[in-house]
Amino acid sequence: MYEKILSSKRERKSTISRGGIVVEAESDRGRVLFCPSFRRLQQKAQVFSLESNAAVRSRLTHSLEVAQIGRLLAELIAEELVAREELTPNSKQALMTFVETACLMHDIGNPPFGHFGEAAIQSWFAENGSGVLAQALGLGHGRSQTPLTPRAAEALMDFQAFDGNPQGLRIVSKLQGQGDDKGLNLTHTSLAAFLKYVRCSDEAPGNGPFRKKAGYFRSERKLVEAIHETFSYDFPQRFPLAYIMEAADDIAYCVSDLEDSIEKGLVDWRQAFSEIQSNFLLKFPSGRRRHPSYKKIKKILSTVLADDAVKSCDFVAFRTSLNWVLVKDVVSAYVSNHDLVLSGSIETLLPKGEPSGAVLDELRGYCKRNVYPHDSVQRVELAGYAAIKGLLDQFRPLLTATGKEFMYAISGGVSNWDGRSMVIEKKLLSLFPNKHKAIYSMGDYSDCFAEWEARAHLVVDYIAGMTDDFAVNTYRMLSGTRL
Repeated sequence: MYEKILSSKRERKSTISRGGIVVEAESDRGRVLFCPSFRRLQQKAQVFSLESNAAVRSRLTHSLEVAQIGRLLAELIAEELVAREELTPNSKQALMTFVETACLMHDIGNPPFGHFGEAAIQSWFAENGSGVLAQALGLGHGRSQTPLTPRAAEALMDFQAFDGNPQGLRIVSKLQGQGDDKGLNLTHTSLAAFLKYVRCSDEAPGNGPFRKKAGYFRSERKLVEAIHETFSYDFPQRFPLAYIMEAADDIAYCVSDLEDSIEKGLVDWRQAFSEIQSNFLLKFPSGRRRHPSYKKIKKILSTVLADDAVKSCDFVAFRTSLNWVLVKDVVSAYVSNHDLVLSGSIETLLPKGEPSGAVLDELRGYCKRNVYPHDSVQRVELAGYAAIKGLLDQFRPLLTATGKEFMYAISGGVSNWDGRSMVIEKKLLSLFPNKHKAIYSMGDYSDCFAEWEARAHLVVDYIAGMTDDFAVNTYRMLSGTRL
């Protein structure tokens, strides 16, 4: 089974013979580590945008921590699988590296200001998308209230359902390459392990697992279909290694978001742990305390609060002790539910009804109630929201131009097209990365809608790739408030 799961298949056949799946996996890891989009995560927020305290996590440091936890999970799982003769010792190393790579890139598609950035892009296209599309294509004289045809509605779906997960797939599979549209040309195993959700942006959200959000855009549909074919999937399903990546992310962020909020002085550590402990214990009345991890987690929470005289929190000891319990439970869940994992039909390796999932839910819940709504967080996120919507307003001329006008502007023509000045469009396009413009120019557009979708992706690709500070500074520059 794992001989098929650990695949060296790439969209562009490699010209280098690497000598085995272990080296192929290491090649994927190196491609991610050395790509600019990964480096930019150092100036994208995990929770606290535009943070001057270097001890507080960025998306980059968070991703490194997720990768460490993911690699440990993969190693322990692989040891169990080798003992059961379901995995060869040689494949163990490859499995660990593939999981680590998926963890490293799991947030690579996050726009500036994280979820607020996602919401800003979704909102702008919900409010303006039909109008700019109609104007560009000459539909209904550009009135936003004009009823959209089914094809026009399809053209907006990638942007009204914008999310960092499908944007991440687009980055690594298309935008970060050299000379073609294959991006980093990662193996199908790395790409499948990255896919947290299984539906396309033009499909309705479902109640089934992994359909809450879009996992990929329409622009990457053929790639995902090719990945499904590699693994002989008759229908979209979650890839086994994606479960490990998700568990590593849950363990990392639920714990670290609380640590960072304590580091910044936003919450009192003793009050925080008292509330978390109380809520955790309430979830497990006397008849539900038999799970081995219950007593371990209860003791860990009690230890933090044991000495009233202690003025500071030993968060390192808490994190280390708790993470080890969580890791062991994830390994146990993967191995004991192996067939369900392979078929993509288990919902999670950290169910909320069991102690490990419950304590993460309490950590997450405390931050949702006390950290994320904090004034200092909200003010920066609101400013970021306004900046991203403002950037889209500034780039509006690129979305309202006709297809011929836009192609003329991006090709470097003179300042006029058929009597209309193209100065603004040309100057705006001069800001865009040449790689992104090259991807647009490679397109073979079957109709005007396909061209506009590619053009809108070009604009969103540029904005989504910005760091938090670059987005704010670019907005100020384009709005004329700062040169």
